[in-house]
Amino acid sequence: MRLIGQIPHPHLRIAIHEYNGKYLVEFEGGRCRQTFKFDKELYTLEGVQAWIQQAESGVMERMNTMHEDLKKLLPTP
Repeated sequence: MRLIGQIPHPHLRIAIHEYNGKYLVEFEGGRCRQTFKFDKELYTLEGVQAWIQQAESGVMERMNTMHEDLKKLLPTP
């Protein structure tokens, strides 16, 4: 897997990788990570980058939900 780009964000690490004919977009925040795969035959890098900008708010909402779900799994003191 080869890192081909990162997009600055105040709360997330957003990285674009290239692997096996796909672009992998990773959103990482805290203890959670979301990964999306795009076939290079169907999507350009510019198209993927544009999608990232559009999808950011939905990713943040899912990330918050993931963190809330994770909190429910933690043992209570």
